[in-house]
Amino acid sequence: MLKLGEEIPMKGRVVRVTQDAYDYLPSIRDELIQVAADAGTVTYGELKDRLQLPWAPNGMGRMLDLLSVDCQRRGEPSLAAVVVGQRTGEVGQDFDGDPVAERARVYGQLHWS
Repeated sequence: MLKLGEEIPMKGRVVRVTQDAYDYLPSIRDELIQVAADAGTVTYGELKDRLQLPWAPNGMGRMLDLLSVDCQRRGEPSLAAVVVGQRTGEVGQDFDGDPVAERARVYGQLHWS
C-alpha cells in the first residue's frame, strides 16, 4: 500500500518510503502476521535476526511507523503492537495508542490483506 518515494507526515516530521523500507516491509509484515496468528510478541532484536534486517534493533521505529501507516490504509490494526523491547516486554515509547488494546485487535484480526 505504501509507494516507493512517498513522503508521509507522522509525529511532526515527514518520513520518506526509501528503497530499503519498500523492499523490507512485505517480509516484516508477513513475519508479524505469523506472530499475531500465534497471539505472541517478538522483540526488536528477534525480528532483526529472523529477517536479517539492516537496522539496529533500537533503530527500527521508523520502519514500524511506516508499517502502522500501511496497516491503517488497509483498515487493519497495527502489527507494530506485537514488537516489544527485550527488557520491558512492551512497545517503544513512541508507539501511538494503547498497545495492549491494539494487540487485542491484532490477535482478533481474522483476515489480513
